[in-house]
Amino acid sequence: MNCTVIQRRLLSAEHPDQPAADVRSHLNQCPACRAWQRRLVQVERQIPLLPVPPSTRRTELLQRILGPVPGDVAHQPIAEPPNHWRHTLAPGPKERGLRKLSVAFALAASLLIVALACWFWPKDSPRPTPPVVVKQTHGLEQRLRKVLLVEKRQERIRQLAGLAKEVHDEARGLVDDTEKLSQWAEFYSRLVGEELLEQARQLPPGERPAVLEEVAKGLGGTESNASRTAASLERSAPKSAASFKQIALAARRSERDLRALLRG
Repeated sequence: MNCTVIQRRLLSAEHPDQPAADVRSHLNQCPACRAWQRRLVQVERQIPLLPVPPSTRRTELLQRILGPVPGDVAHQPIAEPPNHWRHTLAPGPKERGLRKLSVAFALAASLLIVALACWFWPKDSPRPTPPVVVKQTHGLEQRLRKVLLVEKRQERIRQLAGLAKEVHDEARGLVDDTEKLSQWAEFYSRLVGEELLEQARQLPPGERPAVLEEVAKGLGGTESNASRTAASLERSAPKSAASFKQIALAARRSERDLRALLRG
């Protein structure tokens, strides 16, 4: 199944945070659909929190429906006209107000549903992506998908950390190709800031020390190396230096989050 089918399945699901097995299989291999699913779950959790205007006409409406209390003749309203007259009489001010309020609530609910559907419904045409980006990062994406298919989560985390180190090492040979280096830095940030952390959070607490301590230590080494490289390029190649600063920052943040998981 392609991304459009998966996103429509999630949109129509009663619990998008608990997708079917075939949908989960696609999500494990597609970072874009996983991000889309997270946005959908977040919006669904916020819908019940939307404020509803308090009703000020409930008592009057109940009185109109139930009628006067038997025996209270002094306060009984004038009898309703016969049925064949009612269609010729204009509604009173209170009835018109209730009708307007009902229409306003119905319209607001309809607009909310339409807005959410327009936001999440997949478009027929994907957002245009510069061909050079797809071409130069295609190999990295293939390597990432292959790692995400590893069955055991501990080994999957180790291989993600190994892939992150490879990306950093390859980036050191791209100093003269600033455009490609920038793409490598973006991929590294997503790899350690999203994919690696997501797998680490799903690891049972008892299994975390054996894996995450080693991975966090490696990220600390990458931060030091990337920072030194950025400092050496600051004057001669400022654009390349910015890419290595991005790698160093992503490594530092991921290391911090992994150590927080270890403490927690």
